[in-house]
Amino acid sequence: MQLQNDRMSFEELGKLLKEVNQTLEEAKKTGKRFSEMAERTLSKHLQKLDATNQLGLIRLKKKTTVGEQRLHSKTKVGEHRLERKTQFGAQRIESRTQYGEQRIEKKTNDADQCIDSKVHDGTQRIEISVQHGIERMQQAANKTAQADYERDVAGS
Repeated sequence: MQLQNDRMSFEELGKLLKEVNQTLEEAKKTGKRFSEMAERTLSKHLQKLDATNQLGLIRLKKKTTVGEQRLHSKTKVGEHRLERKTQFGAQRIESRTQYGEQRIEKKTNDADQCIDSKVHDGTQRIEISVQHGIERMQQAANKTAQADYERDVAGS
């Protein structure tokens, strides 16, 4: 480069402008390649992210389904267990009720027999007492008749 009055020749300026233009073109191509490469990389990673997201959703759905099935299964097991315990409780109550009814019936029968026995004994005692009373009255009547007879015989 030659300097003449701090000026550049047109030829040098043209060369310099060509170099600048060439450098800009190369920078433009490099930028374009970098942009395309970045776009491909970004697209590739977005696809991977989307695939990972899809796999995550599928996995989440499977786990949700498995969880729902387990919950349903445990609910059924709980329902069956509750049913069995309820039936067992009902049978136990029924058994105890029958046992109680049988005890009440036996005690009632025993009480009836006891009452019948006491009534029978009381009736017999009354009959015997009445019989003794009749006999005493007959004896007293006989004694009175005897005394009256003896007074009549003595008085006549």
